[in-house]
Amino acid sequence: MYPAAAEPGPVSVELDKTQAGIGLGQAVKFTSPVRNPAEQQVSGAIAHLNVLAADPGVYVDPEDWSSERTQYLDPLDGGESDPIEWEMQGVNSGRFIVYVVITSAQAAGEVVTSKTLRLDVAPERTLDASGLVPVAAGVPGAIVLLMGLVMVRRVRRRPPPAKKPSAP
Repeated sequence: MYPAAAEPGPVSVELDKTQAGIGLGQAVKFTSPVRNPAEQQVSGAIAHLNVLAADPGVYVDPEDWSSERTQYLDPLDGGESDPIEWEMQGVNSGRFIVYVVITSAQAAGEVVTSKTLRLDVAPERTLDASGLVPVAAGVPGAIVLLMGLVMVRRVRRRPPPAKKPSAP
């Protein structure tokens, strides 16, 4: 059986960014300061990172976005703040909403949420190779043709071999 944790109480949580843009596969880092404005100590608080798609039809598996989505906070004395650092990697392209929730393990505990971070993940850029096929085939052919012309020209410019004197 787990010991009862104190309710996180009147804590607040914020995000140090409201908007970010990254490319597919890139990472974004941000901080969410958790503050205890009350006089009494708060313990047992749990911070959880959430991500959801702003565009319909985009699948989001939060475990793919961050390896550490839940963090257990140390007790916060009155007036203290604890900055929690998060790192996420862009897994899908599109528009996403990220926010942090603070709660406790207590049944029917209070839930405090941060404002949202708007995360835009640009699609992966791919190279259109359709225009490269003629170049890839043509350049080696042109080099072989030029080398052939140079060799023919050298053969034509060679002086005729010297004649050996005839024997008496």
